[in-house]
Amino acid sequence: MDSIKEISGKSSASDGTQAVARAAGLLREIALCESGEGNLTALATRLGLERPTAYRILRRLVTEGLVQQDPASKAYGLGPLLFELGLAAKPPIELQGIASDALTQLANESGDTAFAVIPSGMDSICLDRKEGNYPVKALMMNPGRRRPLGIGAGSLALLSAMSPELADQILSNNAARIREQGDSDIESLRLAIQKGRIDGHVLREPLKAPEILSLGVAVCNPYGTPVMSLSISALKFRIEQRQQLLQTYLRQSKLMAEERLAKLHMPFASSGSV
Repeated sequence: MDSIKEISGKSSASDGTQAVARAAGLLREIALCESGEGNLTALATRLGLERPTAYRILRRLVTEGLVQQDPASKAYGLGPLLFELGLAAKPPIELQGIASDALTQLANESGDTAFAVIPSGMDSICLDRKEGNYPVKALMMNPGRRRPLGIGAGSLALLSAMSPELADQILSNNAARIREQGDSDIESLRLAIQKGRIDGHVLREPLKAPEILSLGVAVCNPYGTPVMSLSISALKFRIEQRQQLLQTYLRQSKLMAEERLAKLHMPFASSGSV
């Protein structure tokens, strides 16, 4: 079986570490792809890798089951082994349970789709999603979806609960990736974060669904660090006609989640710190 040093073509410990970092980077970039798959050239370019280097690493990741390749399109997607590993390495079970209970309550009260998003470095990850009984669903993202912090109401709510310096640093670092996904107005995101800091919530129209509105709030641990956001997405008129009521539902769920976190005496420190 090939070793990690064979992936990188070098034998030193530092080069082996670099190969691991590159492999992790490729997995993150695949997770960021909107379709769930990325082609070799695009993945290599985004990471600044030579195409042959990226190809060797991806081939090994395919062999290990961490990546799978579509035989028709030749695009690379996340493999089944990552799902298996994720079952053993999901977020703290207490946080997952708190999110599930809060979303169930929000979905039942609002009738719409509720999301929980957690920070992960410079990204956000959809932790869970619950659907209400309204027939038209705003299924903006699936659980496990990774996006740069700065995209979506839940993500902006997390940034609005961070220090202005940290939020601005993350947004600046993510600007190029956010533009790649279609939002070129970074200044409007800064204004949305500032407004969210004042209002205690963020109202945002999804990039590719102008008929939808999303309303999000941040959930903080006892130390004031945002560890999760809760949001509701629905057809625009359903948000606009009931915004005050939905804000009340979100505040109640936020308080319930924060009370449970405080009782656990568990910080769940955000990995969004840089």
